[in-house]
Amino acid sequence: MPPEEHRQDRALARQAAHGDNAAWRDIYETTCQPLFNFLCYQVGERETAKDLLQDTYLSALQNLGRYRGDGSLLSWLRTIALRKCLDWRRSWWQRLTRVGQVPETMVAPESNRSEARLELESVAFHDALATLSGHQRAALLLRELEDLSYQEIAATLGCQEATARVHYHRGREKMKQMLVESEAPALAEDMGGQQV
Repeated sequence: MPPEEHRQDRALARQAAHGDNAAWRDIYETTCQPLFNFLCYQVGERETAKDLLQDTYLSALQNLGRYRGDGSLLSWLRTIALRKCLDWRRSWWQRLTRVGQVPETMVAPESNRSEARLELESVAFHDALATLSGHQRAALLLRELEDLSYQEIAATLGCQEATARVHYHRGREKMKQMLVESEAPALAEDMGGQQV
C-alpha cells in the first residue's frame, strides 16, 4: 500500500498504464519541465536532454505498471532519467576516448557580467560539474536547483537519506575546489555560501 501522499500518483499511473490518454497527458504536463531542467544540467546540452527526456518517457510508459507509489511519481521519473543520463554519459565517454575529442560546453549568459567573464565561468562551471560522479551531480542539482529534501533526493537516487547527504556534500565540496582552481572565485563563493 503506497503512502497516503502518493496514492493519487499511483492511481494516475494505473490509469495511464491502462491506456487513459488524459492521465498520461496529466503526468507529462506536470513532470516535463522539472525533468527537462534536470536532464539539461546533467548533460549540458538541450538537444541531448530532449532526446533523453523522450527516452525517459518511453521507458516510463512501458513500465508504469511497476510504479508502486513508494515515492512521488516525479521522483520515480527522475530515477529513470538519471539512469538514462548515466548510460548516455558512459557511451559518450567511450566515444570520446575512441576519437580523442573533448566537446565545448556553454550556458546562456547572465546580463550582469561581461561576455568574456561569463564564458569563463560557464565553461568552468560545466567542467567542474562534469567531474562529479552521476550521483553527486544529481544530488547537487536536485538540492540546489529544485530545492528537494534529502529524503526526496534519496528516493530519486535509490539510496538512504544519509547517503544522499554524503553525495551532496562531496559534490558541493568538489565543485567548490574545482571552481577555485579554475579561477572562477565568484562561483566558488556561491557554492560556499549554501546551507548543508
